Amino acid sequence: MTTSTISQNGQTTIPAKVRAFLRVGPKDRIVYQFEGNRIVLEAAIASTDALYGAFKSGRKPPTKAGLLAARKAHYARKYA
Repeated sequence: MTTSTISQNGQTTIPAKVRAFLRVGPKDRIVYQFEGNRIVLEAAIASTDALYGAFKSGRKPPTKAGLLAARKAHYARKYA
């Protein structure tokens, strides 16, 4: 059994074993589900956030020179 303590502010640290089991880390979200007199803790998976970067676009990332040229062209059109 794994336990944690609740602070005076009502906060607790999720033990490392639980975080590893849920595969969650900093900035991840968790869901508390109430089932009778029990609470179930699950990792929250956002539909689009979970898929970000999962698929290759086939495009190469822009170079710094390419980004600067695109910015220059954008402002040239915007303020022409």
